[in-house]
Amino acid sequence: MFAIAKRGVAALAVGPVIALAGCGSAAATPAQAATTLVTSGLKAQLSGDLATAASDYQQAIQLDGNNLVAHYDLGTIYDQQRSTAEAVSEYQAALVIDPTFPDALFNLAVDTAGTNPQSAVVLYSRVVSLQPAYAAAWLNLGFALMTVGDQVQAKADWAKAVALDPTLASRLPKAAPSPSPTPTPKS
Repeated sequence: MFAIAKRGVAALAVGPVIALAGCGSAAATPAQAATTLVTSGLKAQLSGDLATAASDYQQAIQLDGNNLVAHYDLGTIYDQQRSTAEAVSEYQAALVIDPTFPDALFNLAVDTAGTNPQSAVVLYSRVVSLQPAYAAAWLNLGFALMTVGDQVQAKADWAKAVALDPTLASRLPKAAPSPSPTPTPKS
C-alpha cells in the first residue's frame, strides 16, 4: 500500500496559541497555563526535541484535559516514536473534544487501517465529507476500500484523489496487465 502518511503537528494553531499565551494576568488560569505549555511543546517538537514536547503536552493535558491541540500533538509525537497504541489513544481523546477534527480523524485512520480497515473507511469517509478537497484522504480511502474488497469505489476515490492532486497518480498500484484476447476458433 502506498497510502499517505499522517498529518503533522497542529502548527496552524501556533499563531492563536501564542497570542493567547501572551495575554492574561499574573495568575494564569489552568487553561491559560496549558496553552502556554502547548506553545512551548510545539516549539520543542518543531525543533526535534520530542522528549520536552511530550512532557509539555502531558503537563498541558493535566492542567486542561480538554486541550485539543495538546492531545493531537502528543499523538503525533507518539506516532514519530512508533507508539501507535498511545497515538491512537491521544487522537481518540482529541476526537472526544472535537469529533470533526479532520487531522485527528486522518491520523487515527492511518494508524488503524492495517488492523481495522473497515474503521479506516469510516474515518477517511468522515475526513472527505469535512474536507472534500483533501486529496490524500481520498487516496487513502481508496486503499482502505480496496482492502475491504470494494474495488469499484476504491478506483473512483483514487480518481478523485488524482483529479485533486495529479502527483498522487504515482502512488497508485500499477494496473494488472489485461489478458490477451483468446483467439476465436474458426469453424
